Amino acid sequence: MALALVVFAFVVNTMGCKKAEVENTAECSPLPNPTPNHPKAAALQGIIDKYIGKGLPGITLSVTNADGNWVSSGGYASIEDNIKFAPCQISKVASITKFMVGTLVFKLMEDSLNTNLSYSDLDQPLSKWIDKDILSKIENAEKSTLRNCMNHTSGMFDVITASDFYLAVLNNPNKSWKQEELLKFVYGKARQFANPGDSAVYSNTNTIFVSMVIEKATGIPHEKLLRSKLIEPLGMSNTYYQGREALPNTVAQGYFDLYNNNKLTNVSNIIPGSGNGYGGIFSNVYDLKKFSDAVLVNKTFLSQTSLDKMMDWSVPDEINNYGPGIMKKFNNRGENFGVGHSGRDLGYSADLFYFPNKDFTMIFFVNYGTDGESFLRPVFREFENAVIDEMLR
Repeated sequence: MALALVVFAFVVNTMGCKKAEVENTAECSPLPNPTPNHPKAAALQGIIDKYIGKGLPGITLSVTNADGNWVSSGGYASIEDNIKFAPCQISKVASITKFMVGTLVFKLMEDSLNTNLSYSDLDQPLSKWIDKDILSKIENAEKSTLRNCMNHTSGMFDVITASDFYLAVLNNPNKSWKQEELLKFVYGKARQFANPGDSAVYSNTNTIFVSMVIEKATGIPHEKLLRSKLIEPLGMSNTYYQGREALPNTVAQGYFDLYNNNKLTNVSNIIPGSGNGYGGIFSNVYDLKKFSDAVLVNKTFLSQTSLDKMMDWSVPDEINNYGPGIMKKFNNRGENFGVGHSGRDLGYSADLFYFPNKDFTMIFFVNYGTDGESFLRPVFREFENAVIDEMLR
């Protein structure tokens, strides 16, 4: 990713940026703080204020435990327009999209008679759905199953690490990319390990294939199923899928230290392949709580069979375990691990995690990109750990 961003920054500097979808940010309609007198309110607000002071542009945070659900924010959704980052603000969830797409897969499998997807399909090769002329051009693709794609054990090259991908995105900043167009940036690229299942290395290419499998099996665009089967049933009225749906004007701007000069650059006008399974959902903490409650906490959205299969953890990578469509993170904390998903994008970051052994949920957005190295990346990680430390206290 680092090399791609260096090339990307150079071209931005020499060519300039074209007009894009996320322009001016408007204030959103205020929503209530469900538990304003939460016993951790002062400490958590202090953490938000501290890390805004350290340079993060905007933060909105939701935490839920036995004392209730507390929501607050700080900083700016748009520095240019002087718009405060309100708790209701819509921002990019980035790779939390993968968790939603994975959840959709299991929802479809529960209705196998109508969707042509069943639990047994987890271990079917991609060739059941994807044309051989595509698979043959990508190392490990022909040997990979749907499960390998959903738990990052395929070993396929990660599309977003390709510098030619970022140059193409820059030249077409508002382009709604199709899956097959993105896969061309993976053709002929070296695999990350020899055999699917031997290891786990995170790759956005995997979820492109997952979205294609959904469409090939059902005959319905995956974005329509995501809306009809998940977003609408859960009442997520502030959730949108960039690249497939128009965004409202209350979307937060996204920032990054693009030129490595300790200054924020607005990169909202760059859409890195959104709408193809691996990223693109925009939402707010209220909607993400509806999703996390239904799937992880109250367990009302998926059957227990689906949840057990989703949390069948693969071999770990350096820091995480992956189940089909889900992530187990913070393993260095022992029994205090979280399940859910993180999101890291060029100009946005987000977390959605439920900590089952402590029964608390943490959801946040930061409108700063932490997918590449920058002076604020360690500050972001400090913020993330500070929230967890406080909730474990």
